Amino acid sequence: MDLRHVRHAIAIARAGSLRRASAVLQVPQPTLSEQLRALEKEIGVELFTRSPSGVRLTEAGEAFLAQATVAVDAFERAVTAARGKGRAIRLGVADGLGDVVARMLSRVEGTRVRVAPMSTAEQIVSIADGTLQAGLGYAPGSLPRGVARMTVRRCRVRALLPRGHELAAHDPLSLSDLAALPLVMPDSDAVAGARRFLEGFVRLGLHPRLGPSAAGHDAVITMIEAGAGYSLSVREEVAVPDGLVFVPVAEDVPPIEVVFLWNRQAEVDDLAHAARHLARTG
Repeated sequence: MDLRHVRHAIAIARAGSLRRASAVLQVPQPTLSEQLRALEKEIGVELFTRSPSGVRLTEAGEAFLAQATVAVDAFERAVTAARGKGRAIRLGVADGLGDVVARMLSRVEGTRVRVAPMSTAEQIVSIADGTLQAGLGYAPGSLPRGVARMTVRRCRVRALLPRGHELAAHDPLSLSDLAALPLVMPDSDAVAGARRFLEGFVRLGLHPRLGPSAAGHDAVITMIEAGAGYSLSVREEVAVPDGLVFVPVAEDVPPIEVVFLWNRQAEVDDLAHAARHLARTG
């Protein structure tokens, strides 16, 4: 049985006439008539009664099309699901968020996801132009139209120091104590991170000492372990060596916000659901 003929019969029933169905489907009326006759011949019953004013379903036609509509809808859902299985969603992930993306993907079933490391700024550009469907990054200042955001984590800022450092025993630790030490930050989010952290110092009239930058968050941890300074950019959720310790900061510093970004036109329902779960449990 030609599924197209069944679809067209459903359209004829909804339109109430071959002429109107022809206009909707953009199929010539003689072709529709021929398809309908072929379908009725194959089934062995008359589906419609014809009249100058249009067509009406017979009792057999009502029974057939009620079930056929369900079958066609199920078929189309099956096709959509199969095509979805064949495509991978590209998810950009900013540096330092490996633990967050692992938690999120643990709740995604039946959707292929290809993770692409990239900065938050790169994610936004790629999501806006459609080359990337979604991303996990740090809270941006603004977003272009068509890109949506959801905050999934708000992490309190902690100073990361060597456990043996004299300031590591302070609880809490003041920014004035930290200002003279080298602040180590990753290149990957240095611009947004520096703005967020340095505002705290500036409000107190302090001039923090910027230390060497690192290639990424892992490098930041290694450098601090080697005694290069301290960091405010590593989230307390991240596992660090026993030789390092997170120390609370006394002043009110804006939290590190982790956000899920996505293209509003992309089909990323599974990822969005997982992101919402993270937001609720975070």
